[in-house]
Amino acid sequence: MLGGGGSSSATEFRLERSFRLRLYMFSGLVAFALIAFVIQLFNLQIVQGTDNSLKAEKFVRKSETIPAARGEMFDRNFLTPETSMALVSNYSSLDAVLNTSLLKYDPTKVKNFLQEFARTLSIPMSYYEEDLLEPKFSKKIKTKKPFVLLEAISKAQQERISVFDNISKYVILVPSPRRIYKMGPALAHVTGYIGKPSKTDLLTREIKSYQWLGKDGLELQYDSRLRGTDGFRIQKRSSEGNIEEERVVEHSTPGNNLVLTIDKDIQLAAYKALKGARGTAIAMRPSTGEILAMASNPSYDPNVLSGKSRSERTAHYKRVDANGGFLNLAIQSKFPPASTYKTLVALAALESGHKVDYTPETSYQCNGSYTLKSTFAGVPDQVFYCWEKGGHGTNDLAHALQKSCSVYFYNLGYKLGSDPILTYSRLFLLDQKSKVDLPGEIAGQVPSPAWKKRIYGTRWFDGDTINLSIGQGFMSVTPLSMTLFYAGLLNRGQIYQPYIVNEIRDPLDNSIINRTDPQRLSDIPIQSSTVEAIKAGLRLVVKNGTAAFVLNKPGLPDIAGKTGTAQTRRRGSSGSNHAWFIGYAPANAPVSEQVLVAVFVEYGVGGAAGAAPVAREMFRAAFPPGSFKRTAEIPETAPIAPENVQ
Repeated sequence: MLGGGGSSSATEFRLERSFRLRLYMFSGLVAFALIAFVIQLFNLQIVQGTDNSLKAEKFVRKSETIPAARGEMFDRNFLTPETSMALVSNYSSLDAVLNTSLLKYDPTKVKNFLQEFARTLSIPMSYYEEDLLEPKFSKKIKTKKPFVLLEAISKAQQERISVFDNISKYVILVPSPRRIYKMGPALAHVTGYIGKPSKTDLLTREIKSYQWLGKDGLELQYDSRLRGTDGFRIQKRSSEGNIEEERVVEHSTPGNNLVLTIDKDIQLAAYKALKGARGTAIAMRPSTGEILAMASNPSYDPNVLSGKSRSERTAHYKRVDANGGFLNLAIQSKFPPASTYKTLVALAALESGHKVDYTPETSYQCNGSYTLKSTFAGVPDQVFYCWEKGGHGTNDLAHALQKSCSVYFYNLGYKLGSDPILTYSRLFLLDQKSKVDLPGEIAGQVPSPAWKKRIYGTRWFDGDTINLSIGQGFMSVTPLSMTLFYAGLLNRGQIYQPYIVNEIRDPLDNSIINRTDPQRLSDIPIQSSTVEAIKAGLRLVVKNGTAAFVLNKPGLPDIAGKTGTAQTRRRGSSGSNHAWFIGYAPANAPVSEQVLVAVFVEYGVGGAAGAAPVAREMFRAAFPPGSFKRTAEIPETAPIAPENVQ
């Protein structure tokens, strides 16, 4: 009996303990769930209460986006937004938007209204041809998306809409920011333009379908900085579509402003001087990499492409595209550098002088041609001609640069060989992108024996070196990369990355968010004697050489530089040649005070005839009267006429 009772008590104890354990666990779960519920309730009501309230309000009422104004752009002389003229700015206009709710979101009724609206305002129905394409049109109406009847309506159109009751009650006038480019085509390849997003943009970029985004230039490069943050308002409308209540929940924040390195006076001078020609002109500070001007012609009008007239946008785009006007020739084209490259050949020879016994005083005789002796049996000697058929006589380096004597550089190139020339071409980054803050830049081409073998299946010949020594043959450079070579020469081997945006500023308080500091791309050891010897020759070019007829004039600072005439496959007349000029001023000033200018003109006859006049107008804009002191110099000989010189 005692044993049985003990067993029963033990069983009851185990059952009671198990029950209590389950009770504690259940109570704990209930307590945990209650605590989690309270925490979540606190989070929803207190921590996220404001956001959730807005979401709920947006759900039950119609929310409308308030587009942010894009940031503005200013030139290098910017002080404040109020006191400085913007190169790119905004203005407000009105869009006429159809209230499709009054038409019961019925596609047929909307089409009938469009016909009446177009007839009343004398608009051809072809204007809406793209919008009326099915099934896109019906889907847009049924999903209650806004239908824009007219963008940026004129005052006359606004008055006409208000007169006719049969259309005015269906139309809502909505404020909409617009973009204006003060310099238009003159600065188009720098500023770019804005447009509506494509399907690719919507898939690959953080963009909403209603937003306008950068399509080229700085508008594209700095799109996320310029776009700003949209706001939104909540509206309560009556069944007739009238606004009964409206509240701005979140104000839009305009995009950041950009302060450029561009000098609008030099930019405008460059563009005007290029009119009628196909080419590009660049001005920069060689000591920092600041781009003062970058013009390319033919150009386009960003005001039209960013405008609200679809027909005008389409027509202008087709016309510009057919003419190659979207191409920024400064960074998206490459050509033989011609005689502007003779400076690099001279530099390579002077830096290798101890190996090839060469000094600035080394002279060569020019009688108008150079004969390359053949090393192959049965193959005749090859003759290379100077641009001056009668020859230039005996010249040292400075006078060979002054006269752009090709025979001198044929001799020098053959003596030096291709390796040092190609090595220094790569050291000065002629085969690389400059990393300028613009989209679409391409790299130049520096050939090599291995490259020629791979591409053409033949070895490198001495004739290739002869062509290379005057900037012809397989060498091709972008105008900007050739500009950087001259900047590196003036900086004694230091090359700075070119840039166009100097500062990014807050649009509300004008504080500086980011400032660009000069970035060194390369530092090539160069002897001071090399730089001075070449600069002496470049000064003679303008003093009484190939560019003197155009650039050695009163009203201009002392200029030094080099002309170039690139032969093309369109051989024959001089009109088939491309024209180059790269120079700097004041010639004897510290590099920190100098402005470097590079001009390239397709089929510009010759460097002095086609490119130097453009540079002249840019130097005039960069150095207005009273800003420089000119050295009085009397030419040693009469200036060379500009026609067809190199």
